[in-house]
Amino acid sequence: MAGLNSFRDVIEDMFYNDIFNALSAFVEDNPSRLENNSYRVQNPDEAALSDFKVQFVNITESEGNEVLFDVVVSAEVEIAETVRRNRETDGIEQWFRVSCTAELEDGIQDFRISDIQIYSKNRRSTQNNLSEYLVPIIYKEHLDNVAENFLAKYYPEALTEPMPVPSREVAKRMGLDVQEVHITKTCSVFGQIYFSDCEARHYDSDTREYKPLAVKRGTILIDPNVFFMRNVGSVNNTIIHECVHWDLHKKFFELEKLYNKEARSISCQVQEGIRPERNRTPLDWMEWQANALAPRILMPIRQARQKIEELIEKNKRVLQTENMADIMESVVFELSDFFEVSKQAAKIRMIDLGYTEAIGVFTYVDDHYISNYTFERSALKNNQTFTIGTQDALVEYALNPDFRQLIDSGKYVYVDAHFCVNDTKYIRQNESGYAELTDYARQHIDECCLIFDIKARRNDRYGAKYYTECVLFRNIVSDTIIEAKYSSSPQNQRTEARAVELKKISNEAKRTANIMRGLPATFSDTLVAHMDRLEITVENLEEKSLVNARTIQRMRNDERYQPKLGTIVAVCIGLQLNPVFSADMIRKSGNTFRATEEHIIYQMLLNSYYQNSIYECNEILQANNCKPLTKEE
Repeated sequence: MAGLNSFRDVIEDMFYNDIFNALSAFVEDNPSRLENNSYRVQNPDEAALSDFKVQFVNITESEGNEVLFDVVVSAEVEIAETVRRNRETDGIEQWFRVSCTAELEDGIQDFRISDIQIYSKNRRSTQNNLSEYLVPIIYKEHLDNVAENFLAKYYPEALTEPMPVPSREVAKRMGLDVQEVHITKTCSVFGQIYFSDCEARHYDSDTREYKPLAVKRGTILIDPNVFFMRNVGSVNNTIIHECVHWDLHKKFFELEKLYNKEARSISCQVQEGIRPERNRTPLDWMEWQANALAPRILMPIRQARQKIEELIEKNKRVLQTENMADIMESVVFELSDFFEVSKQAAKIRMIDLGYTEAIGVFTYVDDHYISNYTFERSALKNNQTFTIGTQDALVEYALNPDFRQLIDSGKYVYVDAHFCVNDTKYIRQNESGYAELTDYARQHIDECCLIFDIKARRNDRYGAKYYTECVLFRNIVSDTIIEAKYSSSPQNQRTEARAVELKKISNEAKRTANIMRGLPATFSDTLVAHMDRLEITVENLEEKSLVNARTIQRMRNDERYQPKLGTIVAVCIGLQLNPVFSADMIRKSGNTFRATEEHIIYQMLLNSYYQNSIYECNEILQANNCKPLTKEE
């Protein structure tokens, strides 16, 4: 929908003559009321309008299709008076406020001018309720009020006590028809709202082709695959999202239809926000409003707070724990179940209402939920996170020399989407022998894990941006890529100081140095020494490294054998070798790292990911279009 026309342009184009005639009559009837700055004509007894230009339009929101607006114009006026039998004339500029009303439905109907007044440029103008494109002007601090007003009109029961808001019933009360149909082949569009009768198209999964579909004005299309790809909560959010469009944005579409006959619907992927304010188009603002209002309608502020407090107290009793991560996990789950919204929506709503402890629960990154965690409120600012996906970690490692030096120091290990201080206070091995955060670490994540700044950037594949509040969420159908960048915050400096101190007092450095002094000079003998020290058999190493037993035996017994760098990396991962030992193994093998993407990934895996499984390492490599560390034939 390109080339949007503003309401100001439409009024000036369609009703110039109407405004001119009314303004001309006012000027002729009121020459003495004009703000006269002429030296030649002091007391005009006659005035005539020459021309005018629309400066701006103040538009007030109103019910139904009615539009109330003030057209502020600058006019060229000819004035005259008789002085000592001489007729003096002059031209002046005068601003006027022309108050108008109109009906906006299938064009602009019943245009009327209700009042004309002298407008003072020094006087503060009335605050617009609608933008020049007839999109409501809504500030973030007013969103909850707008949501409550919506419910008061269409489902007031939800404002009496906590209850799920039935999205289909709301749509029905608004006169909207909800239909389920496969909208796109890719399921990238969850919902559509139609503002005029038209022939749409839908994807026929049986014939695998797009087919025409006749839809009526006021039809909401919902893709049934949303049920399977997401959940019922996402469906409810999608329906309410479309209802918001219908309630707030009909006037925009009526305006657009004056010049653009193709303006008929809004297609929504239902994301959590859009591009920065300064760059937002009217369509962006409409999406932002629908995205922001839908969860506030489904979870109105007073009723949501009441339910959250009730669930917190209940779970404290039931769980008999002070661990807020476990409590908040249960609260988010039950809140989402009660209001029939997604867990992500429930979590974000809790954060928005000030329950920042919810930030550390149900965090979705790298296609899975990570372990819950808690932290001191003051430790994390807006647009910051303790969580970083592997892709962002690799990019930071490759491009940020300070971060790379920090990771290469061996003081941090990448565990469960966090870079955590490498100390037994914070990291332990699970039953499978792989690293995980201790209970203490999960409850004090700010004490041991690095902070990253969150930045949204354009996804070239889909082309939109959005803002998330302290939450990392990446999805294939999202138009957003959320990047995490290492932060030079004072909190990270304190964590770094703690890591240095712990390394000083740790016996690990002394133990590592003692082992290094006792290692043989050759690669083969060094491999044997590590396997003996760790009591790992060839069969065990095959299982943990995915390097076949025959290759391992050749590496142990044949000093002339030169294994590939990837094979050695796999063996080091399988042995969970300290980065110092891995570097020693690679040096003795005669291999070196090059400045390639694959080798940079190898280095990060060896320095911070070595306590994870070979399968996870392979997934990281494959996600970056690199060969996995598989069995060597």
